Amino acid sequence: MGRVAVTIRVMPEGTEVDLGELERRIRELVQVGSISREPIAFGLEALLVVATVPDAAGGTEPLEKALEALPGVGSVQVVGITLI
Repeated sequence: MGRVAVTIRVMPEGTEVDLGELERRIRELVQVGSISREPIAFGLEALLVVATVPDAAGGTEPLEKALEALPGVGSVQVVGITLI
């Protein structure tokens, strides 16, 4: 069984969410390759998280559910998956 790199767009609930704190919590939760910020509109920024996860039968769903449960997260969207 291999590993995959998953790129996920994490949208905060609003502009008042502390992205630095949200980034810290994400790094504690998953093995992160990188995190960058993506401007959306009107001062709102999303986090683009590249995380490595096992290539298991569950796919990215456990990771998505874990990220959605973090305080301040409005939505989570997988934007890319690459086999490592």
